[in-house]
Amino acid sequence: MSRRTLFLKRCRQSVLLFIGIAAITFIVSSGRQDPPVASALGTYSFGGENSWIRVQNIGTEDATVEVSYYDEQGRLISSDQCPSPTCPTMFPGSGWTFFQRDNPGLPVGFQGSAVISTDQPIVALLAKDVFRGTDFAIAGDTLSPGPGAHRIYLPITAKHAGPNSDWNGRFVIQNMSDTVLACVTITYISAASDSEVGWDPYKPSETGDPELALPGCPNGGWPLAPKGSLFRFPDNMIVPDHFTGSVRIDLSENSSGQGMDQQFIAATADSWNANSNSFASYRGFAETDLGREIILPLIDRQVGPGNSYSTSFTIVNQSPLRPATITLRFDGINLTTREVITMTNTFTVAGSRQCFQNLDFADCLAELDNLPSNFVGTARLTSTEPLAVVVDRGTTLNDTFTDYRGVRPEDAAYEILLPVLNKNFGPVKGVGNGWNSWFRVMVADGGQANVLVTYYGLDLPGGSVSYRVLVDREFTVFQYLEAMLPDGFAGTAIIEADRPIVALANLYTDIFQGDPDLLYNGIPLN
Repeated sequence: MSRRTLFLKRCRQSVLLFIGIAAITFIVSSGRQDPPVASALGTYSFGGENSWIRVQNIGTEDATVEVSYYDEQGRLISSDQCPSPTCPTMFPGSGWTFFQRDNPGLPVGFQGSAVISTDQPIVALLAKDVFRGTDFAIAGDTLSPGPGAHRIYLPITAKHAGPNSDWNGRFVIQNMSDTVLACVTITYISAASDSEVGWDPYKPSETGDPELALPGCPNGGWPLAPKGSLFRFPDNMIVPDHFTGSVRIDLSENSSGQGMDQQFIAATADSWNANSNSFASYRGFAETDLGREIILPLIDRQVGPGNSYSTSFTIVNQSPLRPATITLRFDGINLTTREVITMTNTFTVAGSRQCFQNLDFADCLAELDNLPSNFVGTARLTSTEPLAVVVDRGTTLNDTFTDYRGVRPEDAAYEILLPVLNKNFGPVKGVGNGWNSWFRVMVADGGQANVLVTYYGLDLPGGSVSYRVLVDREFTVFQYLEAMLPDGFAGTAIIEADRPIVALANLYTDIFQGDPDLLYNGIPLN
């Protein structure tokens, strides 16, 4: 099957996906109503929360897919082989969507995890929809295939943080093994003190502490049953209020003598605000995902309507025992004056640090260097030690809040897939324009590249349209401004270049109020 045929079939349904094969693990919910979480200025409930999974076959043969659901103790609760009363064959390019809300085997209030098993390469994404009355929020991330990791990093989480004590995080860890008990220690790393400040359940010594040890984990850690899940949110985080920083998840040898090399875990993390609908999600970084050079394709300071959009990013160093010397470089333009801006600074991070582009005292630049208002550009971090970085992007106009994962240069590619793009798709009569999108492309080495943009969709003449553009470092394209795309377009795009590139795409709608934005990393195809 040709690539063009494959993408035409994919365009029949609008999806958010990630390339992969074998088992994929993640956290799901069904009709869950979280208890209110107290904050200094009020309460927050996630409201009516449900998750859904989009799975699509990009292999060359028909795919066999099964989704298995597990509760927090690792017990199999239900499964899905077909998300509707009847399902056609999952032929190459086709896909299914699994809505946990509609699975009769999952009780209302279910909170747990799931594993997708398949015999073909697939792309997949987990999303979480939340309704609080008429307010809507969506967050999600592409899913990473494979057996899991021995250590996980979560660059950003919080507990009643910020000027109004209303920024929070939650995260969940899953034991991906079928048979091996995992011994999990959660280490909190403060961005304020740049050091480790808390250990859950306790800080294990090199030899273990028999008096503190929990059953099954003589060398430290929480005993986590195979396929079981461990949830953390502000009410059960062991750090004090106003904590902001990072998390590292370590494993210890269990009572059966199985060490961290035989234990496999996965993790996801969410950020949310107690007094608004702001909600974002990302998947954890395995140690093999960390890098000494990190690219941030989208950096803002007070841009867009009312100069309202700004970014911040959080860095976590692989080990506080080996402080990282980091050189940070911003490249971009002042949209007001059209002045080209380049600023650099070198600093040290032992554990965790936040860099706010719109706060002069906390922007990770030298004292007299500050990004101008209406700055849009990119950033690059070069470090003596491996790092992971997550970028948050929000606005002062409404509750919109998204995030994306920093990208290593070695993860750049000559072809990037953007699996979901829209132009005025699915409007409600008399209410808004529906779903729209934009994407941003960055040349990985910061230079110039010849770029080919090809849109694929069933409503395009011949199934696709394309154009070429010469790119200096980066460019952004809004689909509602693309004259060659018809209203109602729901499709995909492949971005090709003669030098390695990275890309982000953002989906948004004006049908719902709240936080109806989702930002995702493009998928490298080579």
